[in-house]
Amino acid sequence: ATLPLEDALPRSIGVVGVGTIGSAVARGILSSQPGHLSHMPNFVLSPRNAQKSKALNKEFPNYTRIATNDQGVVDGADCIILAVPGSVAAQIIKELKFRSQQQVVSLVAAVNFTELQVLLGPGVDSSLAVPLPAVAKRQGATLGFPSRPYAKAIFSALGTYVAVENEDQYKILSVANTFMGDFYKRQLTMQQWMAMQGVDV
Repeated sequence: ATLPLEDALPRSIGVVGVGTIGSAVARGILSSQPGHLSHMPNFVLSPRNAQKSKALNKEFPNYTRIATNDQGVVDGADCIILAVPGSVAAQIIKELKFRSQQQVVSLVAAVNFTELQVLLGPGVDSSLAVPLPAVAKRQGATLGFPSRPYAKAIFSALGTYVAVENEDQYKILSVANTFMGDFYKRQLTMQQWMAMQGVDV
């Protein structure tokens, strides 16, 4: 039986790698208006990117704590979001010990689903997702594969969750996300140029 969406939202979420995307996911949930979620998850934040972790902890002290290391994040939460750079992801994940049936959402584009399963070890319930920074304001769509109730609950709370049927589709649709930086940079450049021309933007 499938849990109702609100019941699938993990009670505790750990974030390994609190960079731009990891912190955006946490901020989007933590800043939700009362009633938007069935319950507010507690967040365990890794000390990676200490500045962002400390900022979230200062802003949301009742729902966040900073672990002493990445293993402390894994040990302290039901669901783990992996948001570390692709260049070091495999090494970091390999060194962590996950529990059987623990939920893991990888935001690391450099690690495919098969590789993720091998790195996590047997019995870990895992999924891939590609959120964009707009999730900090609960906007935009997050691509996911394979669909998991906990991933759907997290990313539906942050906008729209779009699950695809296979990893080939996931890879193809992920390419569109690579244009995000270029798109926003062009928008910013145009906005700055209009401002220099005296337009009130």
